[in-house]
Amino acid sequence: MEKIELKENELYQEIDLLVDGVKIGTAEVDLKGKTLSRLMIDTAFQDKGYGQEIVRMLIEKYGCDNLWVVADNERAIHVYEKLGFRMEKPTMFSMVLDGA
Repeated sequence: MEKIELKENELYQEIDLLVDGVKIGTAEVDLKGKTLSRLMIDTAFQDKGYGQEIVRMLIEKYGCDNLWVVADNERAIHVYEKLGFRMEKPTMFSMVLDGA
């Protein structure tokens, strides 16, 4: 049998988000591009201000100055705009195969 190895990615930081020791979500930061590429907070912990505070912490710790957000996630976009982010032109689109 071939040897299986796990290699950690040096360009991305996976982050567990905890409040009083309880995991409330996860984030992923592209360290080279200083990009918040993913932020997920469990629904039970949304609308409590955690997202805004977490983004502030990620900006401070990792220098995140850009991020990815799903275009129809109005709640997240509102939070990011309150923190000083602005929308840029789209660089990616979701496409599906006709008849799929």
